[in-house]
Amino acid sequence: MSRIQKTDINAKQAKFLKSRAKRKSFIGGRGSGKSTVMGLQVGSMWQEFPRATWVAAGLTYVQLDSIVVPAIREGLELLGFYEYDPKHQPYGVYVVQSQPPKHWRTPYKKPGKKIYQYCITFINGFTIRLVSQDNKETHRGLSIDGILVDESATISFDFIEKILIPALRGRKDAPYYNHPLHHGFFDFSSASWTIEGNWIYDTEEKYKNMLKLRKEKYESLEAEGVGKGKKWLAENPPEYLYMESTYQDNQHFLPDDYGDRLRDAMDPWKYNVEVLNQRVVKLPNAYYHGFNASLNLYSKTYDYHTDQTGKLKWSSNDYHADRQLEVSLDFNADICWLLVCQEYAKEFRVINSEFKKPTVVSTEQEQSLLQQLGSWFITEYMDHGKKEVLVYGDPNGNKRSASTSKSNLVFFDEFVKILKDNGWKVFRRESKSYPNPQKRYSLVNLMLSGINENAPKVKINQTTNKSFIIALQNTLVKTDKSYSKDKKSESKARMREYATDPTDAFDYILYAKFGHLIGKTRWSNSGVITIRK
Repeated sequence: MSRIQKTDINAKQAKFLKSRAKRKSFIGGRGSGKSTVMGLQVGSMWQEFPRATWVAAGLTYVQLDSIVVPAIREGLELLGFYEYDPKHQPYGVYVVQSQPPKHWRTPYKKPGKKIYQYCITFINGFTIRLVSQDNKETHRGLSIDGILVDESATISFDFIEKILIPALRGRKDAPYYNHPLHHGFFDFSSASWTIEGNWIYDTEEKYKNMLKLRKEKYESLEAEGVGKGKKWLAENPPEYLYMESTYQDNQHFLPDDYGDRLRDAMDPWKYNVEVLNQRVVKLPNAYYHGFNASLNLYSKTYDYHTDQTGKLKWSSNDYHADRQLEVSLDFNADICWLLVCQEYAKEFRVINSEFKKPTVVSTEQEQSLLQQLGSWFITEYMDHGKKEVLVYGDPNGNKRSASTSKSNLVFFDEFVKILKDNGWKVFRRESKSYPNPQKRYSLVNLMLSGINENAPKVKINQTTNKSFIIALQNTLVKTDKSYSKDKKSESKARMREYATDPTDAFDYILYAKFGHLIGKTRWSNSGVITIRK
């Protein structure tokens, strides 16, 4: 710990690193230094675990490679440990994603040649396996002594529970077997955007209960004799540590106006969650009660393969560039929304979304909201292989508005013209009338729940659709049994993108494509969709 004590870090980072708890959670907003503390954790313990194997886990291998590995490098360098290079840094003590020098010690369970590309290996044999939820190759042959998890709120707890925790084995004859941190599980995360990601807060309650019990034990022993309680605390490490941190805890290392700049640049909702760690809760009268984050959300994923030299490569498999795209529009003078979707096999994916609002920027004022949306789509999917798109959306799209459309064309005509002028083949599928409220309500929840085997599973990219997901989770149903949405947010919301508008675009495309399925369902008085026999 001497190197840590000499390193300039904030108080919460120091507390985390000093703790002897096996289960530690660091929930930190932007600028809190959570990535740095993970690197410092590695730097503070690698010498104490010779030949041990720990895991650094993340949602995707791309995330591990681009965020976690640099954070570990940074933490190690802060402590005076450098990456080995035979020519430039022969004094280095670790190598990244490559086989170590032959004279270095090896871990008790030595990785195969192909696995070293997923490892950080130290001179004393301490090894970190880089394990991602989306790449099963990184899971092979795990037998580990500890777990580090990056952005744990984005990871399925099933992956933690079924893949990582059962691999906590190691050797009983290892010199570190009785080390307080052996078989440790430390996670580092921003606040969760989803209800399912709230498993990261489980440690908090356990930590609070533990503190209460340790305090009672301490006071009881001190009553028997001064010093007994203190001795017991020293001999019995805590089981848990939970802490939350914001940029304010790390202000000493940040520009004075860091918080103000974040507040000015970010939407209030994102600022509250991603900076201040505020938690997202599910509303009891939610319109989209069938929505389940673990079922309906996915992160941008990748296909992994090795090139001719054996080096790992990856490419996005978020959607199919050789198939048609589908879009759905919602029109309003205050905001226009576009959802980009694709149905393939047994999934209906919302792969992207965008909104445009009236602006004071003169260059944007020259374009209507629809022209801005059309331009965004053309740019975003410039490299799409099959330039065919099906257009769905608001029945109101066959009208005109000065702010929404600056031409004499109706909304749909103007949007379609932009796409056609840029080489896209367009098939129009817009709604001619608004769907029956009860059937609409039943269908969208039927689709989200995934209970109809004949319907594709609805999947929403949680990385590219944050505003849409917020709106989806916060749209309320009226309590008058009309099955209609409570639209108050469209007039009262400070940030219009979090109002109900994008959810209407979602409904339109689902109803147009899958409305026929509602004939096979009925609505029970309990509010549960059931299948007719």
